[in-house]
Amino acid sequence: MTTANGTNGAGTAGEARIAGIVLVATTLLSILTMAHHPTATTHEPASLAADVASTAMLSRVVHGALIAMIGLELYAFVVFAGRIAPGRSAARAGIVAYAIGAGAMIGAALISGFVMSNLAGYYANAADPAPFVDFARLAMTGNQALAQLGVVAMSAAIVLWAIALLHDRARGRWLAIVGFVAGLAPAIALLAGAIRLDVHGMLLVVVAQAIWNLAAGAGLIRGRI
Repeated sequence: MTTANGTNGAGTAGEARIAGIVLVATTLLSILTMAHHPTATTHEPASLAADVASTAMLSRVVHGALIAMIGLELYAFVVFAGRIAPGRSAARAGIVAYAIGAGAMIGAALISGFVMSNLAGYYANAADPAPFVDFARLAMTGNQALAQLGVVAMSAAIVLWAIALLHDRARGRWLAIVGFVAGLAPAIALLAGAIRLDVHGMLLVVVAQAIWNLAAGAGLIRGRI
């Protein structure tokens, strides 16, 4: 509950509004950034490295921006979790799960945006670019493993926060329902094999989680969390 001076153990109401604004802004920017994610237009070994290298700068910018926004969203959710249930185990566990997911997503972005770009830049000018295909396959296998961990961990965090919100009948029920849907849907779809975490599949996950992010951000801005 919020005390008279606008705090509840997790900072001031002003900090909550800032966190809400950060969450809304980064969520919208993440969707926009993902829509501009570069993709390879060929799978031919001889030209794949050159194709990836041609979009290397855009890829670094896109993934660098996504990494920065993941960090900002983590800050916003630290504030959020403290305000919905200070000291409650589910809220704290949610932060742990989200931090794991954020770290995994940052790792995936580093591989896709920087490791792949650097490898492509080297092999695009190599006498034999064919080995790039094997290195790219290895890199993307790591990318997918990290991205899958990220989606599942972030989904778990959202569900944990939804559970914590159920304890606040006055303010949390509507957001808890959004959390259960937005948290469970991507994880179940991924684990069931209904989606793959390519560019299009990842965009679907981002949009699904954006529903939760925007609802949580609005709650912080309006002082309802």
